[in-house]
Amino acid sequence: MRRGAALPAVFGLIALGALMAMRFWTMPLIHAGTGGLEIFDLWMNGYPPDYVQAFLERITPEARAVYLGPQRVLDTILPVALTAFLAATGYRVAARWPWPVVVGLTLLPMVYFTFDMLENAQVAALLRRGVASDAMAEAASRFTVLKAQALRVSVAAVIFAAVMRVFLARVGRGAGRGNDSEKGAGRLMAFTVAIDGPAAAGKGTLSRAVAEHFGFAHLDTGLLYRAVGRKVLDGADPVAAARGLRPEDLTAEGLRSPEVGQAASRVATDPEVRAALVDFQRAFAARPGGAVLDGRDIGTVICPDADVKLFVTASPEVRAERRYRELVAAGHEASREEVLAEVIARDARDSSRATAPLRPADDAVVIDTSDMSIDEAVAEAVAVIEARRPERGAAS
Repeated sequence: MRRGAALPAVFGLIALGALMAMRFWTMPLIHAGTGGLEIFDLWMNGYPPDYVQAFLERITPEARAVYLGPQRVLDTILPVALTAFLAATGYRVAARWPWPVVVGLTLLPMVYFTFDMLENAQVAALLRRGVASDAMAEAASRFTVLKAQALRVSVAAVIFAAVMRVFLARVGRGAGRGNDSEKGAGRLMAFTVAIDGPAAAGKGTLSRAVAEHFGFAHLDTGLLYRAVGRKVLDGADPVAAARGLRPEDLTAEGLRSPEVGQAASRVATDPEVRAALVDFQRAFAARPGGAVLDGRDIGTVICPDADVKLFVTASPEVRAERRYRELVAAGHEASREEVLAEVIARDARDSSRATAPLRPADDAVVIDTSDMSIDEAVAEAVAVIEARRPERGAAS
C-alpha cells in the first residue's frame, strides 16, 4: 500500500470497526430496550420528531445506560474517523485540481461532523432529562436529518471526484491515439520522468544523462526559479518576473551563482510564483517524445501522475563538498564550512515551506548517491525507468 493511501485506509478501518461495534453490540441492546425501535440509520434518512419522542418514552434504564455509555463513545469515534476518511480521500483524489475544489472536498465532511455532534449532544441531553418538549424533539430530529443529508452529499462528492479523476486520466492517456502514425508519439507523449531531490544531490547530472539515454527532452525546473531569482535581484517583482519568464531567460549568465541560488530558494516559497510556473512545467512534461523534469516538487505537485518518480538525495556533507568544488571550479570564493551551512539552511527552508515542501512522492524510488559514482546512479535510474516502460507500452 502506498503511504499516501495509508491514512485514508486507517481512518476507514477505524470507522468500519466502530460501525460494526454499533451494529452487533450496542444497537441490539438499545433496540431491545426501546420495544423494538430501530435506531441503526444505515441508509442515512434521519428520524422524524414523533420517532424521537417514542424513543425517549420507551427506552429502559438499562438501554439508556448503554446509550450514554459505550454507544456515546462509538458515536464519537465513528463520525471523527468517517470525517477524516472522507476528507483525506477527497484531498488525495483532487490534490492536483484547482484549490477551491480541493478545499471544498476536504471541508465538506466537516458539515456532516458538525450536525452529528449536535445530534449526539441533543439526544444525550434529552436522555438525561428523561422528557422532551416538542421543540426539543424537533431539534433532535432536524439534526438527524441534516446529518444524514450532509453525509450523503459528502460521500457522493468523493465518489464523483474519484470517477472524474479516472475519466480524466483515461482521456489524457487516450490523447494522440487517432491513427497508426500517431500512436508511437502518443505513447511517448504521456511518458514523464519526475526527478526530485535537494540541492547538489546529483539530480541535474542524473536527469541529463537519463534524458540523453532515452532520447527524452530535459527540463531543469530549478533554472526557472533561478531565472526568477536573478530578475528579483535586479529589482523585479517576483510574481511579475515569473509570469513574464521567457525561454531565453533560462540561458542568462550567472544563474548558477550562490546569490542567485539563495534568491531562487526564497522566491520558491511564494505560492503565486510557483503557480505562475506550473503551466510552463506541465506543458513541457506533456510534449511528444517523452520528458524528464528535475526539481523539488515535480513528483508531488507538478506531475503527480508521472510514469516514473525518482528522489535523488545524499548526505548534507557529501552535497556540500560537491557544491564547494563546483564553486571553486567556476572561480567563486567559498569555504567548505560556509557551503555546508548554506546547504543545511536551504534544506530546512525547502522542506518546511508551506507550499510544495521538498519531500519524496509517496511512490518515488529513492536513490541515495552519497556513496555512488555518476555511472552507478545513472545505471540505477535507467533500470527503474526501463522496468516501467514495458508496462506503459502495454497500457497504450
